[in-house]
Amino acid sequence: MSSTHTEKQPGWGPKQRFLLGAGLFTGLALALQFWRIYSLTATYDQGLFLQELWSALGGRPFESTLASELSTPVLLDKTALPTLGYFHIAQHFTPLLLLWLPLVALLGPWSLPLIQVGLISSGGLVLYQLARCDLDERLACWIGLSYFASGTVIGPSLENFHDLCAVPLLVFSLLLGIRRNQLWLYGIAALLLPLVREDVGLLSFSIGLWMLLRQARWRWAGLGLCIYSTIAVVVITNGVQPLFGSEVSDRLLSARFGHYLSAQGGTGSTLDLLQAMARQPLLVLNELFTPIGPTLRLLVTLWLPLAFLPALGIDAWLLMAVPLFLALAAQGVTAMAVHLRFMLYLVPGVYAGAVIWWSTRQELFEERWLRKLWQSCALVALFFALIGNPHHTLSAVIPDSISPWVYVPPWEQLQRGHNSREMLRNIPAQASVSAETQLIPVLAERRVLLRFPFNTNYTDEKGDAHGVDWIVIQPRFNARYAPAFRRQANTLALGMARTKELIQQGKYGIVHCSSSGILLQRTNTKPTEVNDPNLEQCLTKEFQRAQQILDRREPK
Repeated sequence: MSSTHTEKQPGWGPKQRFLLGAGLFTGLALALQFWRIYSLTATYDQGLFLQELWSALGGRPFESTLASELSTPVLLDKTALPTLGYFHIAQHFTPLLLLWLPLVALLGPWSLPLIQVGLISSGGLVLYQLARCDLDERLACWIGLSYFASGTVIGPSLENFHDLCAVPLLVFSLLLGIRRNQLWLYGIAALLLPLVREDVGLLSFSIGLWMLLRQARWRWAGLGLCIYSTIAVVVITNGVQPLFGSEVSDRLLSARFGHYLSAQGGTGSTLDLLQAMARQPLLVLNELFTPIGPTLRLLVTLWLPLAFLPALGIDAWLLMAVPLFLALAAQGVTAMAVHLRFMLYLVPGVYAGAVIWWSTRQELFEERWLRKLWQSCALVALFFALIGNPHHTLSAVIPDSISPWVYVPPWEQLQRGHNSREMLRNIPAQASVSAETQLIPVLAERRVLLRFPFNTNYTDEKGDAHGVDWIVIQPRFNARYAPAFRRQANTLALGMARTKELIQQGKYGIVHCSSSGILLQRTNTKPTEVNDPNLEQCLTKEFQRAQQILDRREPK
């Protein structure tokens, strides 16, 4: 198809407007991510990936005690303690993350937002270049800005750090290589996609299928991509990952697709799942179309920023065929959550499909009513993406809950971030720690870090059990959110009970107590010995205050 190019005109043109929009998105997303980290809104995964990358800098790639807490023996069977030397690769095969080690070494926890937002924003820039191959500059600008206005892009950009942030960049680069007939660009992107994470191979299989059916000159390459993707997924999930743990079959597949594997106890390999789905076509069809509400919400959120019109084309559906099928066929609250990282499996297909659809219908863009409709849809999509306060990122201006009312002013968020860091300075850099979720990202650059109150003990490489050196609990932090959120209420109640138990057993003593939190240090004192009376009195008051809030909490 022929390229259409707008004559360059002086002034503020479409390209400049697109770059301004991309720059605003990147700058605001980075600022919000830095705010999340400082104000203790970032949580578990932010720390898990930081610990994993920090360990790689020390010559122990993929090692993480935080990941060990999510292993089958610890989380499901409850027959083991978190293990020093556990490799996260048992859960997710993410070798591409190692590319970012120099940046992590330089900037520590502040590197992760730069990687995440930078990669997703770069994907938008490559999308614009892809669109410019066949579209008028104005139309390419609108598609690019729609990408940055989408809740399925904003949500994953503001989420805890994740391994899927490279997906849009690689997919759009692969398609740009095809459009420009640049085999090297196509080859690099195609090779790297399954190395982002094991299940990204399912997305690259969809792209290969699209090439087979829709790109005559690239059919053999498409067939090769399908074969490569299939081999990569099968070998990684059935050969490589089981060497490190059984999490793929026992936890990850079971959580989303266990209903297809009921004949074998809800667990199995990826090959077992494919066979089970083939034997139960009626169950698969039922899952694809029910529940109808979340399915419609997912599709509307995907297509709303583009005013729905490109959904009439076949290319977008082919490009995201397998990931969309699995999202609809899966169970669980995260399967179709439009603000989570999993949407990045679908986003590239939607926007690349829009470019292809518009390439033969550019005259429609001259219709004023259509541009107004598109603009309105994009603004509505942006409004709902922000008003939903994705991942509590906008809690400085949007209440976390209306009924009951939960709102922490920005100056209090800044103060708690500062005070918490001052408190944590008491903990040596190499000490083992068990801390509540909100403190995990701050403490992640150490070999042993666990989540309190769920784990306070771990085993070393020899199999010997140890208690952590330090425990951190913040009753006031969780009490602020407990009236509206069950997770914080449970953490608060369990944390207080566990703290009392450890102190009564003489395993830990109180070394710091204030409104910012409580520090416990492992000790050899006997149960009959007591802590500093002032510290004990402080702890009692903090726990009484928190318990009063829990007692007033309405049952959910």
